[in-house]
Amino acid sequence: MDKQEQHALVVECRASGMTAKAWCQAKDIEYSQYLNWARRVNREKQHALQQWANVTIEKEKCIQGEIRLSCGKWTICVESGFSPALLADVLRVVDGVC
Repeated sequence: MDKQEQHALVVECRASGMTAKAWCQAKDIEYSQYLNWARRVNREKQHALQQWANVTIEKEKCIQGEIRLSCGKWTICVESGFSPALLADVLRVVDGVC
């Protein structure tokens, strides 16, 4: 069975509304084999979701103690004493938009 067939079976199982174990029993598929297929599908999906962007630090435009991150039309200024949690939230939002 090739990767495309395995992927199709994982998609079918997930759409069935059944537990993976019950679906495998109904289809006479080894549950451990299904888990291997599902892990590979998950890894491929994660790999496909990863995107890289060119980010530059604009040193000449920075005020002392400030960092500017630029990506396309976006510029994020981070000053000393920034909130790491806030920066993480901002980057998640920008990642969702870009």
